[in-house]
Amino acid sequence: MKIIKILFVEDEKLLRTLFENTIVGFKADYKDFDFQMETTADLKSALASLEEKPAPDVIVLDLRLPSGKTEENEEISEKENGMTILRWVKANDKFRNTPVIVFTNLSDKETEDECNKLGADEFMVKAKVLPVNLFDAIIRLTK
Repeated sequence: MKIIKILFVEDEKLLRTLFENTIVGFKADYKDFDFQMETTADLKSALASLEEKPAPDVIVLDLRLPSGKTEENEEISEKENGMTILRWVKANDKFRNTPVIVFTNLSDKETEDECNKLGADEFMVKAKVLPVNLFDAIIRLTK
């Protein structure tokens, strides 16, 4: 059985809970995989988790996140919080090869292009994706 460690960065508690419950519900369909998930809800807790723990196998990242204040910068927009994490991950040797799935409701081409330029491995619009699509992307990116 392959263990896949997921860092799920999402500020909406309902979506975090739904994703955790979906993992449990889909276990029979993905019997060759053990999905182990950690969730964080904002910029600061995501960066803290990444700095303090071993690298996850994949990061599922919302773009619009609260808590834009860090020691390095004052306040940044909610959208920029997710972009900050993406930039930081792709610039860090520890995470450079960690796949990042941007999982957002921002569906404009400009945002998608910016994420791709920053190194996102997948760009998914929440409203257009079923849980099975997300799991399939996670498995494909962690092979």
